[in-house]
Amino acid sequence: MALADGHCLGWSPHGLGPTRPGASKWRFGLRFAAAAVVLADRFRSAYLVRVASPIGVIDFLTTHLASGGDDRACNPGLCPPPCDSTGSLRTCQARQVPAFAEEVALDGGVTVVGGDLNDSAGSPALAVFDEAGYVDSHLAAGHSECEPASGTGCTAGREDTSLADMADPSSSQSSRIDYLLYSAPDRDCSVGEGTGLFNAEPEAGDLAFPSDHTAVALTLVCDAAGADGVDASAFALPEAIDEPVPAGGQPVDEVTAEAIAAAFETYMDGSVEDTELRIDQAEDFPGMREAARLMFEATAEVGAGVRAQVDSISRTSATTAGVVYSILLDGQVIFDGREGEAVLIEGRWYVSKTTFCDLAVLSPIADTITVC
Repeated sequence: MALADGHCLGWSPHGLGPTRPGASKWRFGLRFAAAAVVLADRFRSAYLVRVASPIGVIDFLTTHLASGGDDRACNPGLCPPPCDSTGSLRTCQARQVPAFAEEVALDGGVTVVGGDLNDSAGSPALAVFDEAGYVDSHLAAGHSECEPASGTGCTAGREDTSLADMADPSSSQSSRIDYLLYSAPDRDCSVGEGTGLFNAEPEAGDLAFPSDHTAVALTLVCDAAGADGVDASAFALPEAIDEPVPAGGQPVDEVTAEAIAAAFETYMDGSVEDTELRIDQAEDFPGMREAARLMFEATAEVGAGVRAQVDSISRTSATTAGVVYSILLDGQVIFDGREGEAVLIEGRWYVSKTTFCDLAVLSPIADTITVC
């Protein structure tokens, strides 16, 4: 991103990995804060990094909306406000992203949304961003819409289950589903040279293309914030985002919290070799144990690096507790702020059937799990 006063910020929509909510640090001479919101279906999230730059505050959001296999019809439980419960899950998630951005935005700030939105321009999901005032930087730069026959202007379509297409210099893309969208109310901003696709042409070597997707870039040129513009020293994100807490609950005592955390962490700890011990942490119901064994077997290759981190616990009834937790892989958060439930049965706390089934959706054999 090129700024009017000559300062530059480089950003890739896939380069902002999950960051602990409320983080506030200095990096590259710029101060930044980070937060996240879990989207409808609790499988995907939107991550925000707020940068205090010489021209004011810039909010960078990266997300990955529901794929074709995940997208489905909404219902009131799956798609809460501001979503339309009669629409689709992907469109609901799309609506949640600008709503999140608007909730935390500062007057005079700039917002950039990037990522794999899994839909084409003109679709209901992309229309949400258009209605919210976001500019599609690819089109704003004068580039043509994706031409599937030639692959021109396209970002996705190569096979992603093997390296064959990435190794084949003649393979091409067939759809445009990766975007960098920006919103700059009350600011004079425009796209500059360099906006569009990059790494779109094959390179010599074993891999002609570094990814099954083609990357996108944005050069955004903005006026400097005036005396009445954003105060970069007051860029902190709202405290309400810092610590996720289950809704409608009461605090729990230390012994209860330790028991619930132990159940969640043991169940999801891929380094525990005793499979039955892990299964014993979940509420028992017909077919659960066999389903759990199959899921653990399916993820054995990477499972050893999986851990759970309990972020907060809140008592919701005499026999239930709400749990906010994160899933880590090799020490890095991959699913942040997921909402789960613990259930008390005969004096012992277990991972509830609801949470078991919620996690089953993440399994590579989810389609074969019929007990939920």
